Amino acid sequence: METFRKSAGWALIIRGLLFSLFGFLVLFMESKTIYGPMNFLGIILLVSGGLYFLLSIMLRKSSKAWVFGLFWGLVDLLTGGYIMLNMAKATDLFTDIIGIFAIIMGAAILLSAFFIKGYRIFLYINSIVSISFGFLILTNPTLGRLDFLVGLYGLLLGMFVIYGGYSLLSWKSKEKPEEKTMGINED
Repeated sequence: METFRKSAGWALIIRGLLFSLFGFLVLFMESKTIYGPMNFLGIILLVSGGLYFLLSIMLRKSSKAWVFGLFWGLVDLLTGGYIMLNMAKATDLFTDIIGIFAIIMGAAILLSAFFIKGYRIFLYINSIVSISFGFLILTNPTLGRLDFLVGLYGLLLGMFVIYGGYSLLSWKSKEKPEEKTMGINED
């Protein structure tokens, strides 16, 4: 379990940094077209999806939670692959892709919260933020505000994910007192 926790923590930190960079680019990059951020989003999703997929396969024997990483990896790989293979259509659907991705991410995080007790409140908040941004992005009719919402969501998601990864890395197992002395003769 320790190996899974550390591997998942580093994977989350890398994913968070990539999403923060994406949010920063969307917010502050002066581009006449959306192809640059879309290309970067496709690459981010392919890299993080591949990372999660491989990590889940490698850790499937050491943890029951490997299925969640596999699910996230597949969602990222499919979305990133779609963006990279259909760039013109994906740019037309840019905000829809981000909105749907945010809702799926929020639902997956909410599902994870039922199994990860120590960070349940953090995961609930992250899930609510993701789902809310997803619906805001999908239902907002003005393009200028959409870029702002997408960029802000990328930054917030990145920060949440980095915090989650750091929390996993710094988490200490809480052993019961009788487990510490088990097998030690105290005579």
